[in-house]
Amino acid sequence: ESLYLEESLEAIVRTTMESLHATGAALVLEDGKIAWPAGQPGAFAVRMPLRWKRRQIGELVCDRDVAFTEEDRALLEAIAHHAAVALEHGRAVMRGVLAQEIHHRVKNNLQAVASLLRLQARADHVDARKALQDSVNRVLTIAAVHEVLTEHREDDVDLGELVERLRAMLVQGIGPGKDVTAKLEPISLAGQQATAVALVFTELFQNALEHGGDHVSIELAQRDGAVVLAIADDGPGIQGDGNGTGLSIVRALVKDELQGALALHDERGLRAEVAFPA
Repeated sequence: ESLYLEESLEAIVRTTMESLHATGAALVLEDGKIAWPAGQPGAFAVRMPLRWKRRQIGELVCDRDVAFTEEDRALLEAIAHHAAVALEHGRAVMRGVLAQEIHHRVKNNLQAVASLLRLQARADHVDARKALQDSVNRVLTIAAVHEVLTEHREDDVDLGELVERLRAMLVQGIGPGKDVTAKLEPISLAGQQATAVALVFTELFQNALEHGGDHVSIELAQRDGAVVLAIADDGPGIQGDGNGTGLSIVRALVKDELQGALALHDERGLRAEVAFPA
């Protein structure tokens, strides 16, 4: 396979090892080839299928010395999705399709996954189950950006479409029964910026679903040359000092990736508003 594909597969195996504290991991391709085996067998093993357009194209195998929880399996499933995308795109590179664009995009996405997992691992006094589910949602968020870019074969993302996908995914997973309204303007954004906005939205919206009241509203609009994303709920407002891992990620992304500002209005619930140059 191409050098690009080799680098991507190695990164996926390494991310699997780090995020699940595995003793061993490998990718098994559909032709039986074992790609980038690392570590050694453990007492427990999981084989997660790699699927592309309803077809199995390989497996992600992970070993460790303690049993896998449902949350572990969910994280493995999310990583397996990235592996399937990397495999198919690597083969596209071999066919000369979107080579440079895909290489750059997947490499950035894998780096983002690894950075978020490392940040989560450094957090103190965090419930392990909650931390793992948060990591799953971050991985799936990056995957959603990748899917939108790939489907449209364009450099830019329709931010309204992306936010709607993430809204549906998160409501189904952690917010069934919540009254969620969304007013989303069509806004075109470059892929790297879209990834940052998607992660910011996921953190803020997940917080509203978990800690807010019964009603959550989402707004996406352009105002005076700036993109404004706002999530509001009717819950009790900010709990604690407001310096958890989620808000730390939001603040870093807004400042460093978007060159924007985050405002938190803690009245009659919480309204989180992000504004950055269009």
